[in-house]
Amino acid sequence: MKLRYEILWLAFLAGCFYPAQTIAPPVKQTSATIDAPYDLVWDAVHSVVVSEGAHIVTENPDAGAIEFQTVGGFTLADADCGKVRGIGGKVNAEPDPDSSSVFDVKVQPEARRVTRVSIAGTFTAPLHVPLHPMSDVQCISRGVQETRLLKRIEAQTLLEHRPGNAPAGAGVTKGSQ
Repeated sequence: MKLRYEILWLAFLAGCFYPAQTIAPPVKQTSATIDAPYDLVWDAVHSVVVSEGAHIVTENPDAGAIEFQTVGGFTLADADCGKVRGIGGKVNAEPDPDSSSVFDVKVQPEARRVTRVSIAGTFTAPLHVPLHPMSDVQCISRGVQETRLLKRIEAQTLLEHRPGNAPAGAGVTKGSQ
């Protein structure tokens, strides 16, 4: 009988995983309207992805879709990976350096010189729960990386231009058509 209680006590101390409870980030963190034509915004998205050192998984300019992956980890500020319970209580599940992020970018023309860019990030991390086999967990984005990428795309759009023309930002004010 004593052995049974010891086994139960060890199982209790071994650890449990509690999935993330964070809700998805609001649209204002994952989507932006840019005052520039579709082709210049597409080129800006592509330039930012390449400068990030990311691996392009798929891209379809006709559908305005590009998916890219980054490897090398992310932080708890970027995504909520849930909690792990151990001897010391519940703690945040820390992303591993082998974690990866996949971003789906959608570029859609809304008017002649207005384009909407939406980014959805998916974060995956190996999870180490004591006395359990290692597994992967989907973490919920906090919108930090999506916001950062949108700002970089907006800035890069101002530098893009068609051959023989000035950059898109030259002489164009926000809101003009």
